[in-house]
Amino acid sequence: MGLREIGKDLWRSNWLSPRGLLKYSLVVILTLAGYYVVSGSVVGFQALALKSQVKEFSQELKTGASANSEDATTAKISHSIKNLNATLTNPFWSPLTNHFLRGAQTEITLAAQLVRVAPNLLGAQSPKKYLLVFQNSAEARGTGGIIGAYAEIQVYRGAMTVLKQGSNVALKSLNEIPIAMPAEFVQLYGSDPAIWQNSNLSPHFPYGAQIWLALWQKQYGEKLDGVIAVDPTALSYLLRATGPVVLKSGEQITAANEVYKTLSEAYKTYEKNNDARKQYLVNMMNATFAKITAGQYSKITMAKAIRDAIVQGRILVYSTDPASEAILSKTRLGGFMSTAANNEYRAVIQNIDASKLDYYLSRSVSIKALKCSVPRVTQVTMTVKNTLASGEGLPQYVLTRSDLSRPETTMSGQHHFQVFVYGPTGSTLVVAQRSSVNGSPDKLGTERGRPVLVVDEDLAPLAGDVIIATFSGGVGPITYVDQPLVLGTAVSISDNCT
Repeated sequence: MGLREIGKDLWRSNWLSPRGLLKYSLVVILTLAGYYVVSGSVVGFQALALKSQVKEFSQELKTGASANSEDATTAKISHSIKNLNATLTNPFWSPLTNHFLRGAQTEITLAAQLVRVAPNLLGAQSPKKYLLVFQNSAEARGTGGIIGAYAEIQVYRGAMTVLKQGSNVALKSLNEIPIAMPAEFVQLYGSDPAIWQNSNLSPHFPYGAQIWLALWQKQYGEKLDGVIAVDPTALSYLLRATGPVVLKSGEQITAANEVYKTLSEAYKTYEKNNDARKQYLVNMMNATFAKITAGQYSKITMAKAIRDAIVQGRILVYSTDPASEAILSKTRLGGFMSTAANNEYRAVIQNIDASKLDYYLSRSVSIKALKCSVPRVTQVTMTVKNTLASGEGLPQYVLTRSDLSRPETTMSGQHHFQVFVYGPTGSTLVVAQRSSVNGSPDKLGTERGRPVLVVDEDLAPLAGDVIIATFSGGVGPITYVDQPLVLGTAVSISDNCT
């Protein structure tokens, strides 16, 4: 008996009887089963087509296909991604895709954006040279952390070659920023970004990347094609795919211990020789990329590692090619702070004392819609805490207070930093307060059309503070962009306006 016949019989019979309930249950089960089978087939077929085209695209890069052929392959991949995305967002299929493919829509959207820029970034037609910077997130900057190590790399048809590498010791800073910056940028940061380690004070990654490229050209007389930034956590993700690397000393670096060894243990091991510590970072980075360039990694695990790092803002890319940068600016990979209408909030830590105590800094952010009418009113509450119990036993380099006239006299683990709280584009700061000090904010500025509340913090071990900022304005649902540091931020959003 088919489903149609069972349905007719069900209507004619007493469906509340045991026999009726059995038939009713059978109809529901068979209907759901058919629904999921068909849904799975649709998604599976499209995913299979996409996989095949990505393989074809990789082959195009290796064999040096013509530009026209390349464009055709990229268009095919984009078309398959678009179809797959349509399936994932279709209300009819959403119960299945939401259950079995959570997060797939976001990743497919990211892939759709990136596949268009991949040929140029990967040097499909000509070699591309990039400055690869390793951000030390134990000393916070707007895009993550200060530059600790670097490499100049060349990418050609998907293959990577390391041309030179070193620590920030070899990089020469200037007294003035080597390129023209907006007046609001200068008012907020002064000339500090002329120093390599301060060039990325702004969370808008293109600013830092452009300054780095200008500093590089001043020092080496070479124009590069862009900047790639990674941090220790991103490197640990890559080690998931490559497996452990062994340094010449015999020390084994793994995905599980790399962040600790880089941002904590190394300061103790090389307490008396900071240059050796920086070389240790270079050696670790070189060992990892040696495995990658040799193809010694799991492709699936590597794809997941890169995805996680991009989503968390731990891998950032800037391109000097306007067309490529226009696409990157629409993705998390670009680290772009848009000036378009939005309802986006940020809370950024800026290290002031040159310590490495951001390794111990915890953050939580709560964002709540207070008023839904125009203009909207939204409250941002940020809690910061110095989780270090005591500075005892830590090296002076970690505890340093370069903001003091005699930094060696304060080695308790007290941490001096600033918190930059950003409201949405075009919004205004209504009121600000904090738990430790009542009254006006320390400073108020603007960046890329957004109000910026700057709060000065100087926290003793285990001390904390609560900052509350209320903004008027914002368009659309509330969003938050996190600054990638060692400890993640606990984020909660309450938005009853959408």
